[in-house]
Amino acid sequence: MFRFYQITDLHFYAAEEMHAEGAAWEYRAKYDQKCVAESGAILEAAIDKLLADRETDVVLISGDLVSDGEKEGHYALQKKLRRLKDCGKKVFVLTATHDICPEPKQYSKSTGETRAQGLTKEELLEVYWEFGPAQALSVHKESFSYVAQLAPGYRLLALNDDGVGWEPTGFHGYFESELAWLREQLEIGKQSGDVMFAMGHHPLLPPGPFYAMYSPHDVIGNHEEIATLLADAGVRFMFTGHTHMQNIASFDTPRGNRIFDINTASLIGYPSPIRKMTLTDETMTVETSHIETLDYDLGGKSYMEYSRDHFEYMLRDIFASAANDIAHFCEVSEGFGLPKEKAWKLRVPIRMLGKFLDRLTFRRAGKLLFCANQIAPEMASVRLCDFMIDVVRNLYGGDEPYAPGTPQFDSFMALYRRIDPILRRVKGLENLQSVIEGTLYDSGWPDNDAVLPVSEYHP
Repeated sequence: MFRFYQITDLHFYAAEEMHAEGAAWEYRAKYDQKCVAESGAILEAAIDKLLADRETDVVLISGDLVSDGEKEGHYALQKKLRRLKDCGKKVFVLTATHDICPEPKQYSKSTGETRAQGLTKEELLEVYWEFGPAQALSVHKESFSYVAQLAPGYRLLALNDDGVGWEPTGFHGYFESELAWLREQLEIGKQSGDVMFAMGHHPLLPPGPFYAMYSPHDVIGNHEEIATLLADAGVRFMFTGHTHMQNIASFDTPRGNRIFDINTASLIGYPSPIRKMTLTDETMTVETSHIETLDYDLGGKSYMEYSRDHFEYMLRDIFASAANDIAHFCEVSEGFGLPKEKAWKLRVPIRMLGKFLDRLTFRRAGKLLFCANQIAPEMASVRLCDFMIDVVRNLYGGDEPYAPGTPQFDSFMALYRRIDPILRRVKGLENLQSVIEGTLYDSGWPDNDAVLPVSEYHP
């Protein structure tokens, strides 16, 4: 039996060390999907929780260690990770795109948001060398990938997939030199007889049908090819981050080998998960726990209530401002990918749509679409925008619960089916129904607490 932890996407912002203050900082903290101002306190609470488990000494951290590549953040985080290490924990980290972001940020009252100093790839390797590479059996320095012995009989493939770097439409995966090194290490691992795990930042498998449709560049490049390579070499589990969502997916190769992608959400954003894995010969048990409180003013709420409300704030603000304050909507629109200038050009239809959605309940939508008799009574007075926020929160929290037969699924799909014939004519939306159904309900493996089979290996 072997136990270990995974946390990911720390996005730590060294607010104290960087003396972050002023209106620009307050705006950033309020409109970030993550609890960036609270990140230091969250990380300290997570470290306390990990240290409290004296029986489990391995901790995997799969990338996006700091907020946006701030040099001060990296060195402050190094000290925090040493706290784990000095108490006997074996810490294995990967860096990712946020760790070498080309525009690290700092904030002050006088100058607002300005560019901070970052680190090069080589400097990153130096800062985090002691957390994995120093103990490695092999290091691919060009990519900052390495292979480490977690314990006798257990071997970790820590695979950096920065690809071409920060660009959101860039390639995140493994180039030829890294692939050649990986194939060599897989063969050595097979010959050793060790159980092999993989850790990466970007997901190996799409965490849902919507992700493959709307974020195709946020999955490891050539992901089915890489999944096949790993699984056919005997790797049954890979641990990833990046999506900020809780998800567990599997892939079966033509040879019959199965690999699981255990994708974990950000430590500093709702639901702030800490994963604990227990491996036996037959099963991998995944348990998800959460931080309950931290040394920060939470306004009398539990941390989970606080982080959930923070997560929902921007979503609710978007709906409200589209209806009632279009200038504010244009200010915050870039936070969800709509440039301010474009939002302003579209302000009239956006405001009309916002006012319409602000009043739109399931009952009213059902009447407008001539399917009111298919709306469940308990859903009639629910606003569509409130329901959509609920669905997004479920995506990030995992275990999407609205299965066929529930009032939520049946009522929403009744509305959707009325407009599906129109949407099907739009290029790229032909399969939107299956995407929506998969967003409401995940029929696959449990995303938070699961007992996964260790499948038979077929050489």
